[in-house]
Amino acid sequence: MNKVRPNSLLSMLDRTEDAVLFDELRDFSADRHHVLQRAGEPTEFVYFPFSGMISVLTVMSDGEAVETASIGYDNGAGFNTALSGRNANAQLIVQLAMQSKRISSEHFKKAYERSTGVRHMVHVGNEMLVEQTQQSAACHALHEAEQRLARWLLQAHDFAGEDVLDLTQDFVSEMIGVRRTTVSLIATSLQTEGLIKYRRGHVTIVDRQGLERRCCECYALLARNRTPDAQPALKPLAVPPR
Repeated sequence: MNKVRPNSLLSMLDRTEDAVLFDELRDFSADRHHVLQRAGEPTEFVYFPFSGMISVLTVMSDGEAVETASIGYDNGAGFNTALSGRNANAQLIVQLAMQSKRISSEHFKKAYERSTGVRHMVHVGNEMLVEQTQQSAACHALHEAEQRLARWLLQAHDFAGEDVLDLTQDFVSEMIGVRRTTVSLIATSLQTEGLIKYRRGHVTIVDRQGLERRCCECYALLARNRTPDAQPALKPLAVPPR
């Protein structure tokens, strides 16, 4: 079971002043690979995770997809299209089994219109998502696959709050945009070095500090935006110029 933490965005609000939101929040749990939102469809719910992780996927016409952002206890998912009424342009899928609160788009829009605190919360959440998306784009363009995999595993470790992650190589390859064979080779190398253990469908983080030394600078930059629980223990090594 993944570790449950307070959701950082909901923690910004006052339960009395923002009762218009809290009164409509409902418990919601989902297993990994559960699709919360399909691209091209209306948004029904806004989600605030307490454990686990949601992937924001950009899906191509041939069905290929790549992760553009990950959402855990530090943020929420679905606000923008819930507010605009436009169909979603991204797919939301549960990456690690999730416990959360959710609210219908209709009730969320009412809360946004009536509460200054909710509006501020949405602006903060959006700013964090934009920063993550920008950093992820730079990471995909400039950093090696091994560094990106190490960053992704550290991020998953932060959101899960436990050392054993339920992940398949196929799923990870889709998340970081490389072939499955590449993920297999890198995972074997990291396992040989004693940084992780991998068996079918499960990755165990063995040496987190060693993994931090292997990742790119992007992990530390993104982790600073989260709660103190997610701060990196070591400063990542600088990436040499190409």
